[in-house]
Amino acid sequence: MIIANSGPIISFARADYLDLLEETVKEIIIPNAVFEDIVVKGIGRPGAEEVKEAVWIKKKEAKDKDSVEKLSERLGKGESEAIVLAKELEAILLIDDSEARKEAERIGVECIGTLRILKEAKEMRLIERVKPVLDRLRDSGLRIKRDLYFLFLESVEE
Repeated sequence: MIIANSGPIISFARADYLDLLEETVKEIIIPNAVFEDIVVKGIGRPGAEEVKEAVWIKKKEAKDKDSVEKLSERLGKGESEAIVLAKELEAILLIDDSEARKEAERIGVECIGTLRILKEAKEMRLIERVKPVLDRLRDSGLRIKRDLYFLFLESVEE
């Protein structure tokens, strides 16, 4: 089970690869704040309508409001809810933000990011090569450090 923050979903949507995300993960769960970020606040932007209509993206509320509030002092509401929901459901968290990842891992939540999704998509033979997809994601706004970019491509033998 995968819980997602808005960042990776928006990145895939902006690059017109939301279908690749769906094919790779099959289903994701987003907390209410992430839905709000993408669909309500993001109206008219890439991913807003697709997430609203998607049957493979489920919405679920985090129960531990105190933990959400505590995390929200340092992180965004969507990130905080996603971390708490992942902890509650013992799920994997799809998130790219490094500070949010550190917080999630600190409380025992396993995290993956966009690069892991691309690696799995290649392993599943959904894409032949990662580099063109990654380049399009970068061109659409995904931020990735230059060193990590090259290390990752090397790790997937490209």
